[in-house]
Amino acid sequence: MKCGWKAALWLVAACAWSAQATTPQRYQREDVLGTSFEMIVAGDDAHAGAAVDAALAEIQRLEAVLSTWRSDSELAHFNRGRSDGQVSADLRAVLAACEHWREASEGAFSCRLGGLQNIWRNAADSGLSELPDRIALRQRARAIARIEFDASAEALAQPPELQWQVDGLAKGYILDQAMQRARAAAPQAGGIKLDIGGDAIHWGEPAPGQAWRVAIADPAAPRDNGPAIATLALRSQALAASGHRSRGYRIGRRHYSHILDPSEGWPVAYAPSATVVAADAASADALATALSVMPIRDGLALVESLPGTEALIVGERGVAFASSGWHALLATDGGEPATEPERLAIDYEIPAQAGERYRRPYLALWIATPDGEPVRQLLVLGDRSRWLHELPQWWRHYGRDDEAAVHGIARPTRAPGQYSLGWDGRDDFGRALPRGDYLLQVEAAREHGGHERLSLPFRLDGTAVLQQTQGRREVGRIELRTAPGAWP
Repeated sequence: MKCGWKAALWLVAACAWSAQATTPQRYQREDVLGTSFEMIVAGDDAHAGAAVDAALAEIQRLEAVLSTWRSDSELAHFNRGRSDGQVSADLRAVLAACEHWREASEGAFSCRLGGLQNIWRNAADSGLSELPDRIALRQRARAIARIEFDASAEALAQPPELQWQVDGLAKGYILDQAMQRARAAAPQAGGIKLDIGGDAIHWGEPAPGQAWRVAIADPAAPRDNGPAIATLALRSQALAASGHRSRGYRIGRRHYSHILDPSEGWPVAYAPSATVVAADAASADALATALSVMPIRDGLALVESLPGTEALIVGERGVAFASSGWHALLATDGGEPATEPERLAIDYEIPAQAGERYRRPYLALWIATPDGEPVRQLLVLGDRSRWLHELPQWWRHYGRDDEAAVHGIARPTRAPGQYSLGWDGRDDFGRALPRGDYLLQVEAAREHGGHERLSLPFRLDGTAVLQQTQGRREVGRIELRTAPGAWP
């Protein structure tokens, strides 16, 4: 077989790395940016120590620029208005990134909340149970959002009423810059991982042909030895996670999230946790925070619009929602991303009903095991709690435990007609389900109407199947089709 020059170069490089590859060198430090630091260097033992020193030096340098906790940082001076408008390239880049993600998330992410966070911090530190004035906070938050600020201006003028708090993406930015310094210090390395407090950036491979395996902790059980809800296989990708249980403000007997809704100045309640994979750590960091504020449906739409970006969003009670490409990141037992599972297409009908008091039905479709245990939520139509409660089987499995998350993905009711949706053979966490027997569950309820539930059994085993059933009144014809390896 004739090989091209690119293939030959790849083979030479792979053989050279294989010859020099040794056990990856692991380094750990404490109290780096106030948390733990881990770094792994693979394939360049001679320069691994220098790479760690270079990364730590860059982290220390940028902490002096971006810290909101140090009174002597460049950002602290800028916030106090003690600047002639000439700021470092790093501070300018971070402020520009903050404003970019504020616009991209339609205000769900914001670095402009330093003053509001100080109000919450002072309320928590006072030892009293008195909450900040909610109306005053809302007015101030919306005034802050209207302030004009141009991060590209030659001289940056700091508005006196604006206090920057860049923690939402500063750690990611620092990780990106530290990785650049580490790679320069270890030019023969085949892979490097940098992790600060659970947010990480990965470059290359830990060994030839292998991906970095990353366990994702369960946000409902954020213990160091808690169970993982997924294991990812990553190459030259960054990961960041947001959560609410371990950080926040305690006022009286209540705990409030440290993440504020930028439009209200108030801690988000019943907010989901998010894990984001992106090409760079700053983007992953900002998105993880934004997804904890945005309605889940809107957050997933934002992720889907960004190339090379995937996310897993987990509601307060554990209901999971994965972006369409999340499953491709999941590691198999061999350490590589999982293969594409079998797919299924579903056609469903909302029948027309005569009468002046007709109301569009609330409808839910989900996949369950033969004993009724839900494995994947497919669709929820309807956004009023009263009528979502009228879907008792669905409500018992999904809505009751995480009403806020359900409202985050529920879509408006639909007019009578024929509709279609698809299932990729995965569960709510994006994991491929084993072949076997399953149920398509359909439940509908309508104001001034009735209630109806259909259960359509099918087998997922690699053979093409056509299954149909017909509802009596609230649901029309339901058809599902399966085919191995591709959409039917």
